[in-house]
Order: sequence, then structure tokens, then C-alpha cells
Amino acid sequence: MKIKKLISAVLFGSLILSFSSGCNITDFSADNLLRPPKAVGDEAEIEQLIAKTADSGYTLKYPKSGRFRSAIIMIDLDGDENDEAVAFFRNSTETSSVHMLVMYSKDDSWKIASDNVFETTDIDSVDFADITGNGKSEIIVNSTTYTPNVGKLFCYSYSGGKTGEIGSEQSCSSFVTGDFDNDGTSEIMSLVLYTTENEALASMLDYNEDSKSLYAKAMANMDPNVVKYKNIAVTKLENDITGVVVDGTSASEITNTQVIFYSRDLAILRNPLFKEKTKNITQRSSSIICSDIDKDGKIEIPITFDLPKQKDDTKNIYADKIIWNSFDTVKESLVKKQAVIINYDYMFMMNYPDNWENKVTAITNLKNGTTSFYAWNGTKLDTELFEIKVFPVSEWESGKSDDFTLITKDDKYAYTFNNINPDTQVSLSDDEIKTGFMTLAQSGI
Repeated sequence: MKIKKLISAVLFGSLILSFSSGCNITDFSADNLLRPPKAVGDEAEIEQLIAKTADSGYTLKYPKSGRFRSAIIMIDLDGDENDEAVAFFRNSTETSSVHMLVMYSKDDSWKIASDNVFETTDIDSVDFADITGNGKSEIIVNSTTYTPNVGKLFCYSYSGGKTGEIGSEQSCSSFVTGDFDNDGTSEIMSLVLYTTENEALASMLDYNEDSKSLYAKAMANMDPNVVKYKNIAVTKLENDITGVVVDGTSASEITNTQVIFYSRDLAILRNPLFKEKTKNITQRSSSIICSDIDKDGKIEIPITFDLPKQKDDTKNIYADKIIWNSFDTVKESLVKKQAVIINYDYMFMMNYPDNWENKVTAITNLKNGTTSFYAWNGTKLDTELFEIKVFPVSEWESGKSDDFTLITKDDKYAYTFNNINPDTQVSLSDDEIKTGFMTLAQSGI
């Protein structure tokens, strides 16, 4: 029976979220209490198959991270424009295993292709990609283990109502898929955090037709001080190369970015921002992550800098300056695209022109909701140039803010400015303030 993808998406949908990893060996989370609404038609048949397979009752298991967060995922695995169903559940009589039930529809009835059992308490993530090059999507699953932040990777093919396992079972903290070597077929980029049993490592896994298994085509060392991934994203880099940007944090909550890509010329995996015993240039105490700030399909990488500040000034909160960069895979270096000042509390950024370098600083007043921009004379604050003020929408619409001009607003805040001194060499016009402003939501951060 053909399933309309729109209906499937509404009933079972998958959520696209940022990556995180971890092992949760308890089952008392809110996720386990969630159940899909009472289903009818195809969806009811699918739930009946799950219940029949479980026999004594079951608990749906929701992937903890990745793009697909539903316990029941509707997806066309074999490219015939009919959805198959992939469901994760735990039998109520079992305490340390999770089932993955793969189902398909034939002759107006749902049937089971396979019941795959993982020795685990949770599923970290699941994804689908054509790894074998046959035009059909494989099922890739990272199951948690009792080693914190490190799981085990499994891969399955589906065709003609049958599911087959592709050899893998490699250690994995997180993974993404993409055509990283530009051969027209997807590979798996598997990332492993450092533990006493595992080196911090990135592995590009490819499919071997002879052995019917995955193998590491190329590997690269990663930063062993990173204990958690905050953000992992596949992106186009410069020179038409597909790579992965990885934002990770250390135990002391310091964030850095690593850029991993496959060099076709050298036939090796590269991670040039990581060098042993050398500080990563992207290292930062702020929580900012890589984002496609200009919507060009390429993710930019942030570097943070301190703005000029008065000596021994502990009263004022100085804003951060962020330089957003692209990545040149030939020179293996960052290339500056845009400099901004960021307000994390009210979630906006303001363009920082080149002629402001060492001449303008910014101070945030959380109580008043303002970020004030000042000329800097080399040692102290000089003329106040302009200020950006954030009003609650209700206060702004009450009309009590005559000195300020609206830039933009959302459901919560009105973002406004007052151009106090527009006539210095470092001043901005009203239009420059408006066009230089962007909320973090607008920039995709």
C-alpha cells in the first residue's frame, strides 16, 4: 500500500536537531513515557506488529541525538516511492536490549522484514544513506554502551522485504553521512571521543563490496581534550569539498572547532585546526557554534576576540567580537568573511566594520537592555556613538520609547536603536545600523 509521505511525516515525523552524544543507562526519562497518538489504518497495523513482536508489552525507544528522533520512522528505503517503517522498542521483559523492527507493506498488509536486537539500553542516533551505491538507503544505527559517550555502530541494507547486516560494529560517539570523497556515494564520518580505551579519532567509513562490510578508508586524530560534541554539521567547504565541522567542549567548558575533510589528492583525512601541543585558533569561552550566517550553504567558523576595555574596569560588561570565517582546504586555513559584536543575552549581533578596529568598543547593560557603542581613544571610552536597546514587545507597542527607532521585532522583543552621534569618523548612519543588525535566529545560530 502506498503511503503518502505527508501523512507519514505528520504522524511519525522526525525532528532535525543539533548533535549531542552520551550514554543513559536508566529508563525513567520523559522520552520513554511518550507514545504516539492512537493510530488508524497503516499506522495502526504497524503498532499491532510491534505489539505482536514484543508479545508481553513494550516501551518505545527514542533516539537520543541526530536528525531522526522518532521511535517510529517512516522512510522510503528502496526508492520505490512507498515508505518502509523502522521502529525502536524495548520488550517489557527485557532490561538490556533494544529491538529495531523493519517493516514493509505488501498486498495491502504490513509485514516484518527483520527484528534486529541490540545489546543496549538506548539508541543514540539513527540515519539513512546510500552507502553501498545501489541507489537504496542503508539504515545506520549508533547504539549506546556502558562506556560513557562511546557507542557501537551498526549498518543494515534493505531490499525486497529483506534486511541484511553490513559488517561494522565500530566504536562511535557520533556520526554523520555525506559524499566526502566525491565518488557519488555516501560515506560515514564516525567520530570517537577520547576514553581510556579509545583514541580521539575521526574515521571515514566506506563500503567494501567484496567483504560486504564497512572499513576505515581514512582516519585523522582529533582533540583528546574534547569531552562532548555540541554541534556536528556536514558542509560544503571552499574548493568544492564536502567536510564536517565539529564544535566540542572540554571539561572546563572551553569550546573549539575542528574541520575534517578528505583530501582526494593525498588520499588522507585531514583535521588541520587540531595540532598537538598547539592552541586551536578557534578556542573560546563563549557558547557560540558554527553557523551559516550568510545563507550561502557553507557553514562559517567563529573566532572570538576581546574588545578594548578600560584597565581594571570590573563594573562594565564588554561585548565579544566574533570574526566569522570560511575554510580554505588548499591552504588549510581560515578566511575572514565578517566581523560582528554579539549580545548573547538578547541574541543579536551587529556588524563590526574594518575601520572600527581598535577604535570602537561596546558595553552591555543587562538591567537596561542596552548595548552601547563607544569610540575608543586608546586607553579609555570616548564619545558614545549609538546604542541598541531591546524592549519587551508590549512595552514597545505602548509607545513609551520615542528616542528609539525600530529595527525588527519578534514575538518577545523589539530591537531598536538610538543614533546618538552620527558625525564622527567611526559613526554609522541609520541605514548602516539597520542593515548591520541581525538577530541570532535570523543568522541561523
